[in-house]
Amino acid sequence: MKLAALQLRPSADRTETIGRAADLIDAAAGDGARILLLPELFAVPFVQPEPDLDYFELAERLDGPSNRMAAARSRRHGMTVVSSIFEAADVPGVYYNTACTYVGGELKSVYRKSHLPFSNGFPEKFYFQPGGTEPEVVDTGETGVGTIICYERHFPELSRIVALRGGSVLCVPVASASAPMREVFQLELRAHAVFNGLFVICSNRVGREGAKDYFGLSAVYGPDGDVLAQAADDTDGLAVAEVDLSLVDRTRRKRPFLRDRRPELYSRLTKMGPTAP
Repeated sequence: MKLAALQLRPSADRTETIGRAADLIDAAAGDGARILLLPELFAVPFVQPEPDLDYFELAERLDGPSNRMAAARSRRHGMTVVSSIFEAADVPGVYYNTACTYVGGELKSVYRKSHLPFSNGFPEKFYFQPGGTEPEVVDTGETGVGTIICYERHFPELSRIVALRGGSVLCVPVASASAPMREVFQLELRAHAVFNGLFVICSNRVGREGAKDYFGLSAVYGPDGDVLAQAADDTDGLAVAEVDLSLVDRTRRKRPFLRDRRPELYSRLTKMGPTAP
């Protein structure tokens, strides 16, 4: 099986950006990719350090143009496509940062980012309401795929949930530009792969947007933490890796972290504060 991370430099023209993304999906499918991940809010510029009310004009419904393209390409190629949009909810004035998983063109999962930053120039709490559900795992017919979104990679509990629910592939769409995060970016993603014994796909945007310079590093990681494929640093592109899914089971036998968990000792993880009972 082949996994693909799609890296993109979004423009102010949503239609043009979606068209470039569609061409890259076609190229990945032509190379045999079965699961492809798009970057966080792939079709529009990302939030700037200062809150801007005009940014809400970029929001779209779940059946908006970004997801229509993702669904159509998923259907055309019989593949799994994980899309990411700035979602305008049914309730006016409510917005989410949302990932949608399409399998053969059918919407199988809607996951809304539950951990939102207001730091390092990313005032996401101003724009998005946090989601209220844990990550789920989608059965693609070939493997189990779960998704967490960008900032959530700093919270290892979420990727562990994907592993415990049977996921073999973790998708992480990101919009990552801050210097402090670049220093540990690949270290974190490799750790998710190793601790959970699964494949990780991470898709980032690239290029300058206002005050931010997105650094790419879109890649596919193996269960041993190896970088299996990585996109070029400064341009649109793909990272496509051929993977052996049986490596997940073999890795978990070799490093049986899931077997050796002691969840009865972890109740403090759901408490607030160091002195909580």
